[in-house]
Amino acid sequence: MMLSQMREVNLLLFITLPVVIFFGLLSGPLAEAGVKDALAQYLTIRPTEEDFAARAIMVYHIAAVIAMAALLYLALVYVEHDKRLDPLIRATALAGWLTAVPSGLVFAYFGRSAVAHGLWLVGLSLMFFAGLLFTASLSPLRISWGEKTLERAVTFTVAVSLLGAVVMGAIYAAHLGFDEGVKIYILEEHSTREYRGLAPTSTPLQLLATGHAHAAVALWAAAVMFIGMKWAKMWEWKPRLYKASLILTAVGVLVTLFGSAVVPVWRPIAHQIIFGGIGPLHLALFFLWLRLASMLKGGGWRDPVKLGLFLVPIWMVVFVTSTGPMVASQLKTVRTLWPLEDEIAFNVAHWHMLAFVVASAMFLLLLDEFKGLARVVPGYLLVIGGTTALAGAFIYELSPMFSKGIVGVQLAAASASLKTRVLPIIDIGLTMSFMSFSLFTIFILLKKIGNN
Repeated sequence: MMLSQMREVNLLLFITLPVVIFFGLLSGPLAEAGVKDALAQYLTIRPTEEDFAARAIMVYHIAAVIAMAALLYLALVYVEHDKRLDPLIRATALAGWLTAVPSGLVFAYFGRSAVAHGLWLVGLSLMFFAGLLFTASLSPLRISWGEKTLERAVTFTVAVSLLGAVVMGAIYAAHLGFDEGVKIYILEEHSTREYRGLAPTSTPLQLLATGHAHAAVALWAAAVMFIGMKWAKMWEWKPRLYKASLILTAVGVLVTLFGSAVVPVWRPIAHQIIFGGIGPLHLALFFLWLRLASMLKGGGWRDPVKLGLFLVPIWMVVFVTSTGPMVASQLKTVRTLWPLEDEIAFNVAHWHMLAFVVASAMFLLLLDEFKGLARVVPGYLLVIGGTTALAGAFIYELSPMFSKGIVGVQLAAASASLKTRVLPIIDIGLTMSFMSFSLFTIFILLKKIGNN
């Protein structure tokens, strides 16, 4: 079954669009124009740091539920599994995200209702159970691993590792209200302040939450990369390179999960272990990029889907992962000379950019099932808009490096000035990307109405 034939996928698109619009009203230029203040009187928004952190965490996890649902639907199409479990998997996932997304929004913005929070937890539990069911459908107990042992072992490894990353976050959340060391806070801001001696040392449980964030996003990206290999049919292009990519993916996923899990006990070297996992994943991504480059021949570069998927690894390496070594190589300068707000902005932007790239890859894979204007217009809007937004965000997050100012007040002022100048570029890119998703969703809706 194709993605476009799944009713759940269409429903997910229809619900995601107003959710994105709602979040857009509360951030960016619309918020600065006064829309957020106008809406605040009707929403549960308290002017406290903890309330802001709680809402931000809910927004991240609502987005994560939507992303995991989309990932599951992609996997059901592209990954070989026991299809006899499909009806149960799809029904469970649908019940999960359809419960979690609305209840999460209500709890975050429309009153701290215990009922809404309870439904939120039920929805998350159902989503996790859907993940367990899909993982079971990959196991050698449900399908034979004889013909494609390596590929199916890697698939199972990626699925189990992603579930493991989710469990790490659940452990932290389960202690909320029962352990004084478990508090509501934004990871990027707390860790930045901690390293500068401006916040208390993180507890083991807080470090577990940090590991959860690292593992969940990185392994989500690895899962989408694996699906990209299946979409590109790498085994037909270069069988040996495909096998090497599979091995690198398995090693990278396991090492990344291990490094993230041991952050509470081996913090001094945990990041190095994680780097040891990210390295093989990057090499696998490079091999996939070579395959995507080969698909541009013979006029393939005119196809916005193929062009966009070819650009995704470039976006990832140039605009996202390259900044880690750049900052790490100047860490002493960053900690002593960069304004605190700039270092926090870098950490926050880094994760948002990574999520944007992975989500864009998923959208392009969905777009591949369509032809004509429904493919071309959204595809080129995302290709141009995504490149513009990420290029602007790259300058924004590294603004102190691009600023011509001396240490102290002048560096802070120069960096703030550069951020102000580059924000319109980011807004233009994000607007084009949003239009890509909006136009496509509206097309699906109109087509559905027309068929009915």
